[in-house]
Amino acid sequence: MKRKIALAMTVSTLFLSQIQGQKAFGQQPNNQGVPNPLMQLMQQLPQGQQQGSEMAPLAAPPISFVDVNSGRFGKMEIDLEDGQFLEGSCSNLHVTARNLDVQQGVLKSLDISVGNGHFQDFIVDSISISTQGSLRFDSGMLINHRVIQFLEPAQATVAVEISQDSLNKFLNAPTTLDRLSYSAIRKGSAIAGMLGGKIPNIGLSISNAKLVLLKNNGVNITFDSKVGMGDVAVPIPVEASSQLALQNGTVQLINTQVKTNGQQISPAINQFLVQKVNSLSAWQTRSKDIQFRFTELIIKPNKKFLVTGQAELNRLKF
Repeated sequence: MKRKIALAMTVSTLFLSQIQGQKAFGQQPNNQGVPNPLMQLMQQLPQGQQQGSEMAPLAAPPISFVDVNSGRFGKMEIDLEDGQFLEGSCSNLHVTARNLDVQQGVLKSLDISVGNGHFQDFIVDSISISTQGSLRFDSGMLINHRVIQFLEPAQATVAVEISQDSLNKFLNAPTTLDRLSYSAIRKGSAIAGMLGGKIPNIGLSISNAKLVLLKNNGVNITFDSKVGMGDVAVPIPVEASSQLALQNGTVQLINTQVKTNGQQISPAINQFLVQKVNSLSAWQTRSKDIQFRFTELIIKPNKKFLVTGQAELNRLKF
């Protein structure tokens, strides 16, 4: 607005001075002969302004405060709440990267903490990962695919906390119960053989699982089961007494005894159920992106268990 007023005043002054000068010499104002400052000024204006349109805005160069693709950062933090992802979710996620050079593909350290993380059906109340030593990654993968692909596996310390409540939610998830069960259609003959029968179409279905953490690393698991098929399936309550232990860097059930109505069931079914339950810990080894090797296990009865150890990171997806 100020600019328009100033321009108008300048034009008016020039125009009046031109007229007064011509009158002083007895001349009639015209656009010929002596140059008209108004005409000269109008000729210098952009075409749109010559036609009476409003003043065009000044063109300013684009400003980019953060160019991540070519950036170097002494410290970069990502803080998310209520994150929803393709294969999981979390209540909060915090990532801190130090001395990050995207173009050179180098990183001094990386700290990751996740709260209430859901990885498919498995629930982790908290997990923290801290890398050790300088890291090198493929900068092209980060820029083009939002993936930190480490050129050499990154070594890190890891701590995981899982509550008894989270374990029970995991055990009672439909996919978990389906994994614990044995299909009558696909694999029924195996169950029939365990029970000493000759009926081919027989299965084992599991429901209403409940896990309790005990002293001395003890675990008690009870669940309802049905052996048979359809309406002729026989309900059998099952109770498993076991212990949590670390084997080959993973959490496993050992010294497991399975009973029904106070009586120990056949060794074949006992072994079958133990293998089924132990397979649930495969969440630690399924991922190709990160591998865990736990070295310490602590159980707090009726509350939670904690594991600490090492992790090997191959890549991180964003």
